Amino acid sequence: MTSDALERLRRVLAPSAGSAEGAALDLQAVAEAEAALGIRLPPDYLEFLAVYGGGSLDDFLAIAAPAKAPGHRYSSSIVEITGTFRRAAAKPRNAEILGDGESYIHWGMDEGGVYYLWRIEGESSADWPVCLYDAGELTVLPFGIVEFLARACTGGLPDKLQRRFGKGGHEFLHWQDEYRRDTERYDSGSYNGG
Repeated sequence: MTSDALERLRRVLAPSAGSAEGAALDLQAVAEAEAALGIRLPPDYLEFLAVYGGGSLDDFLAIAAPAKAPGHRYSSSIVEITGTFRRAAAKPRNAEILGDGESYIHWGMDEGGVYYLWRIEGESSADWPVCLYDAGELTVLPFGIVEFLARACTGGLPDKLQRRFGKGGHEFLHWQDEYRRDTERYDSGSYNGG
């Protein structure tokens, strides 16, 4: 069943050309990621993966795939980045706010260094809120990833957060398409690293 939030997101954010191919690959990795983390990933994230796969929103917000694709530096794995986040969270400067980090799953990172997380709470991963952790400040939002992205793409976040995403014209790029684009730029001599 497709959620209302996913339908709203699809109206304003088209999947990239490689999303259909890549989404199937990303969905195959779900069981591996869930086993490694000892959790069930949120159902709205799985809906998102089925349409978009892992990739980036506006070359700004990287949304991790469940597992890293062999041989590709462009696919970030939720398992890998969660492990890295939890090690950083346990450091004294972060632990006061985040505890040992074990209550969080890291699903994204933006160009400004903000961590996008789920806080594990309640009986079901469907209830996990999206959290943003930025320079010692934790913002907890009362909805999941797809609602968050739909609001980000339609101007529906609180002003402080919406400024990060702008007002419109958003583009999603699956990590495979990003890899192909950057390879083509590199091969043509026009690659500048971003």
